[in-house]
Amino acid sequence: MRKLHRTNPARAALWLFMAHTGLYRGELVGLGKDSVAGRRLRVESDPDEDDQGRTKSGKWREVPLNRYARWALRHLPDPLAAVHKDTVSDWFASDAKRAGIGGSLHRLPHTFCAHMVMAGVPLRKVQILAGHADYATTEKYYAHLTPEGDDRAVAKLRY
Repeated sequence: MRKLHRTNPARAALWLFMAHTGLYRGELVGLGKDSVAGRRLRVESDPDEDDQGRTKSGKWREVPLNRYARWALRHLPDPLAAVHKDTVSDWFASDAKRAGIGGSLHRLPHTFCAHMVMAGVPLRKVQILAGHADYATTEKYYAHLTPEGDDRAVAKLRY
């Protein structure tokens, strides 16, 4: 993240906000600061130009804003990105390539989920915060990152 931020300081707040909220590009585009109440971001499923919902699951979710997300939000315009979602992807691809990290924009919500799991957040909570419709998706991509590996889990058995 530091490399990405140094590469393009003008977009650093955008990438930081996405990495600390788990927003997908379709959820970000057109999202206004009025979606924030207190220290929570409400990501709603409003139809886009193709009558598709903004959230992947077609529902809404709330994400608490940590200090990094709140800092980034203060440095972002309203709406947060008034461009097409493909433009946001192109920006990220360009910045990531220049930073020498590569990858697609999906790396940011993946970072959000992966770091929560590594910090010990239960997979069910990660599923809810990420907006995954199916628990199996969260489990498939993030279960291997849980801090309690197999050895520690089995060592807890007491019968």
